[in-house]
Amino acid sequence: MIKFISENWQLITFVSTCMIYLGRQVLATRKGIRALLRADLIRLYNKYHDDLGYCPIYVKQSLEDEYREYHALKGNGVGTNLYEALMDLPTEPKKGE
Repeated sequence: MIKFISENWQLITFVSTCMIYLGRQVLATRKGIRALLRADLIRLYNKYHDDLGYCPIYVKQSLEDEYREYHALKGNGVGTNLYEALMDLPTEPKKGE
């Protein structure tokens, strides 16, 4: 084993460096996607909760998928609060609005 390591230390160093680099890239990609999903949750919250006061069913269906992925990426409680507030909204505007 020691002989293998001493003969192939450059290859081992190269492979381990590549693995570290790829691990960092995956982590950065996950964080970036999570940030984009959070931004979209905030956008939906501002539009439907604050501006319209209702959230159509097709938006809620899409929101469920988006939140599931956000949560799988270890999204925090802020996204959960926004998601729950949007899901609690009625699906149609109140009569007379």
